[in-house]
Amino acid sequence: MLVLIDNYDSFTYNLVQYFGELGADIRVYRNDQISLNELIALKPDHLVISPGPGEPLKDGGVSPEAVKYFTGKVPVLGVCLGHQCLGAIYGGKVDRAPRLMHGKTSPVKHNQQGIFKDIPTPFEAMRYHSLVVYEPIPAELEVIAQTDEGEVMGLKHKQHPTYGVQFHPESILTEHGKQLLKNFLDIKIAPPPSTEPVMLKPFIAKVINRTDLTDLEAEEAMTVIMTGGATPAQIGSYLTALRMKGETIPEITGSVRAMRNVAVKVNVNSTDPIYDIVGTGGDGAHTFNISTAAAFVLAGTGRKVAKHGNRAASSQCGSADVLSALGVNLDLTPDQVAAAIEQVGIGFMFAPKFHPAMKHAVGPRKEMGQRTIFNVLGPLTNPAGARIQLTGVYDAKLTVPLAHVLKELGSQAALIIHGANGLDELNPTGVNRVSHLRNGSVETYDLNPADLGLAPCTVADLRGGTPDESAQMMRDILSNKLTGARRDAVLLNTAAALAAETGDFKSALAEATASLDSGKALEKLNALVEITRS
Repeated sequence: MLVLIDNYDSFTYNLVQYFGELGADIRVYRNDQISLNELIALKPDHLVISPGPGEPLKDGGVSPEAVKYFTGKVPVLGVCLGHQCLGAIYGGKVDRAPRLMHGKTSPVKHNQQGIFKDIPTPFEAMRYHSLVVYEPIPAELEVIAQTDEGEVMGLKHKQHPTYGVQFHPESILTEHGKQLLKNFLDIKIAPPPSTEPVMLKPFIAKVINRTDLTDLEAEEAMTVIMTGGATPAQIGSYLTALRMKGETIPEITGSVRAMRNVAVKVNVNSTDPIYDIVGTGGDGAHTFNISTAAAFVLAGTGRKVAKHGNRAASSQCGSADVLSALGVNLDLTPDQVAAAIEQVGIGFMFAPKFHPAMKHAVGPRKEMGQRTIFNVLGPLTNPAGARIQLTGVYDAKLTVPLAHVLKELGSQAALIIHGANGLDELNPTGVNRVSHLRNGSVETYDLNPADLGLAPCTVADLRGGTPDESAQMMRDILSNKLTGARRDAVLLNTAAALAAETGDFKSALAEATASLDSGKALEKLNALVEITRS
């Protein structure tokens, strides 16, 4: 099967026609309507990334992470924007072309190997692009085609059959374009030889020796755990050794990918980006449910919110506890949650229902009684595939690595935050640490709520209570009956979720305030209760 990712470009139809004429079994998916985990589940034999408007990392949807994941697993071909994705994911410079080539042809010279086999050099190729990949090319890649002026027209991964072409082989004005696509289809990657089932023991041995795992090794190890292939003693040993060594970005990335693969999916039929506001918990501060209240204010701005959470572990009241007390039915199917997100603008996924594979690790984690990699995996494993996230963490040292993990996993934008006074949510008690993923890069800075006009407060001002008490607090905030520090904290976190994409905290705070003051946030809570009870 050939999977073609459509970056909203009319040339996609030409690619489908040519590949169809060449006998390929084709599946086409828009770049924002399929997740990487869903792509993996399809088990394609070939992957093609179509042309498209915009910038590769900003506008390519799932394309960049798909290219990176499938490189070395199946042959990959990126066309135009897909070619730029290949350059960008390895750190190459993609910028405005020295000359615009919209609907023009030019000669292309190439190495006559791989996808250029049996094609004369040079040949005339149709070009339609404003951006190019500039030299120097990343070390992982090599240039395989150029114009007479030295513009990069073709790239290949040095070790794997992953290709990119800046021109359009699917255009009737490109000579030998169909031959190029045939050459690509003829490329195969032999499946690895059958081996014994993957066991956890080899990974335990590596980590005990303080050897970092690759993302693929970490994914395999976590898959063994999540599918019941490890004993409780092995799980405990692996988690302990991993923590003592220190979890790396590739190890967390691979582990998240494994957990996403086994999660129960929520398929939301919407072209709008999906947001999540979530925290790791474990800060011991016993604050009220700030992120849960903020999720309704965020939904009141018109965003789609897929809230993800659980019952309390170390506090009196978790997100599931307060929502249950507010009348939200937690016992929903994936389709019912998707319907709530589509119709109301917000849905809640009760973690145990959507992560049943976690049952294999519950016992060892409870018996260990220590923080492990699992404390950060849950917030990064949204079953609805939220691609814009505000994620709070219990340790400031986690903000940068987790932002890079979400970058590797293809998130559109994210704020990983560690709140003032050790909280896992932004708060007005002091200066908060933020690592901001936006436009493919991560920036870390301090956020002082006083700069946004929010009054300082103490942690005591943010204390929560029992589920019933917390539910009343939330209704009072959303009804504009309760003002002060708790309201400010909710507005601050809502603004941060909005600013994850825009970068403008002040306008985001104004938009969040309007959602609350207008009553739209309260309307979202009432609508969620109604749809989950109907």
